[in-house]
Amino acid sequence: MPKAKQYVDQSMASVQSCVNTLQQALNSAEKLDNKNKIQQAINSLHSAHQQLSGYQD
Repeated sequence: MPKAKQYVDQSMASVQSCVNTLQQALNSAEKLDNKNKIQQAINSLHSAHQQLSGYQD
C-alpha cells in the first residue's frame, strides 16, 4: 500500500498539471472577468502546492 507521501507527491504533480492547463485557458480567455476567475484559481492552486510541499512523512 502506498504511503501518504506518495499520494501527496502525486497530488502535487496533478496540481502542477492543472496550473499549466489553466495558464493556457488564461492566455486564450477574452473577457476580463473570466481572466480574473482563472487567475484566482491559479493562485489558489499555487497556495495548495506550497502547502503540500511542506509535507513530511
